[in-house]
Amino acid sequence: MRRTILTGLAVVGLMACGKSSAQTNAEDSTRSLTLASGDSSYLLNDAPGSGVTAKPASTPTPRVSRSLTLASGTLIDALTDRTISSRTEKAGATFTARVSSDAKDSRGRVVVPAGSTLSLTITELQAANDKGKADGKLTVQVNSVTIGGQTYAVSAGIASMDHTLKGRGVGSTEVLKTGAGTVLGGIAGRVIGGNSKGTIIGAVVGSAAGAVIAAQTANRDVVVAAGTPLVISLNGPLTITTQ
Repeated sequence: MRRTILTGLAVVGLMACGKSSAQTNAEDSTRSLTLASGDSSYLLNDAPGSGVTAKPASTPTPRVSRSLTLASGTLIDALTDRTISSRTEKAGATFTARVSSDAKDSRGRVVVPAGSTLSLTITELQAANDKGKADGKLTVQVNSVTIGGQTYAVSAGIASMDHTLKGRGVGSTEVLKTGAGTVLGGIAGRVIGGNSKGTIIGAVVGSAAGAVIAAQTANRDVVVAAGTPLVISLNGPLTITTQ
């Protein structure tokens, strides 16, 4: 009798489970399986969670400036940028020259690099106006040097600068000198010869003498060709700032 009751309860339980399962399946079949669309207007919070440290933006390292100095007496080699002539130039004219090799300090550091620009002024320029003068005159003052767009005042003199003398030939001034020689010759002819023949001879001799005078006094211009080497010598220290 007890076994019969237990068997009946088991059957009832199975029927109840079957009904519950069928009911659940029926309810599931009526549900919408479409997922809800996301809200694109909602801003996501991308802030790092707790325990995560944001990496700071990198900051460029500032460049530190430093000073370099060339000692007094340092020599700087350069090349002239244009031609200079006593025939066309006057005192007060300016010109430039390019540094041709690096000028370094006592520690071997480049202070004035090749390619830097020197600014110079002609303070005296004179041709050789007679053969009694072996040379003309050319005096130059160094004003400044420009390095990487920065200009620095310079106190320096010219240690050497090649130049040539170029004769002008017999010009109007020399013709006047030749005429003066002719007149003097004519006067001398009259005094010496005492007759017309003597005067003619004297005039010819005077003309030749005048030509000699002209040749001896013909001007010769001081000429410095473009690209001529020059060397400047610092009269005092030259300090520049680099980065």
